Amino acid sequence: MLFQALKESDLDLLKKYLPQYGDGDCDLSLVSLFSRGIHNHFRYFEFEGTHLVLERLVRKDPSPVFVMPIGKEEIPFSLFEVLDNDARQNHRPLRFYGRTDSIAPILSKAFAHRKLIIEDNPDRWDYVYACSDFVELPGSHFHSKRNFVKRFYKACPDAQFEVYTKDRLGDCMAFLNDWYSGREMNEGLLEEKAAIEKVLAHWDELPVYGGILHEHGRILGLTYGARSASDILAVHIEKATRDVPGAYPALSQAFAKSLPLCIEYLNREEDLGIPGLRKAKQDWHPITQLKKGVIEVQ
Repeated sequence: MLFQALKESDLDLLKKYLPQYGDGDCDLSLVSLFSRGIHNHFRYFEFEGTHLVLERLVRKDPSPVFVMPIGKEEIPFSLFEVLDNDARQNHRPLRFYGRTDSIAPILSKAFAHRKLIIEDNPDRWDYVYACSDFVELPGSHFHSKRNFVKRFYKACPDAQFEVYTKDRLGDCMAFLNDWYSGREMNEGLLEEKAAIEKVLAHWDELPVYGGILHEHGRILGLTYGARSASDILAVHIEKATRDVPGAYPALSQAFAKSLPLCIEYLNREEDLGIPGLRKAKQDWHPITQLKKGVIEVQ
């Protein structure tokens, strides 16, 4: 069998390719693959020691697709032939997932005499922001965010952001249990909570950035992310108390301030077509979106 399930022991292989050859896609950070991809949405194989090939499921689509191969070198035609043969042998269409604006020219060249069908889905496009905007909250666009942050620190003047360490695992689990209590735990929330618990438990093994916003021992917020490209950090989790107005923007700003200078952009993931989530992401004034989708080679 060409593909095999991702396992925790495959972490070193993932580190060989990510984030240095990533294209910014939030789903392809090491932390996301480790916490959600293992035994779930992704399988993989390594081609001749030069390219990582992932096979993934896209929501509401029963047939898996190939993630565009990841590697330093140009993708060889022989690899496309392998994937074309695999699709034929498994009686399924040859489809590739990725940033459609960048992978379409590559596929047009690799399959010059075949037709490409692009299936863009704006609900799955990632929102990308300037990290400096979260740090500085500049101009009139961020007037309301600045006011909310001021309200938060007026209510919690001694609040501070602290990089997460595993000695806070118990406190963070209590905070998360409280955050999720009272919510209808559908499949998505159950998967999310399990992913957070896995990341917190394996924190020291992962290239993850994040921390807690707290005051006098009380955790007011928890967030973390991982690089999805050399200069892009995907913010995977952001949970804050709703008891104190402004906790969410205060947490977002504090996290951005804690990041190293090499992080220029923040990928705050997609809105999944949820109107409230879309408005919340647009309110932070993204500078662009990563247009992710599926391209079928016919």
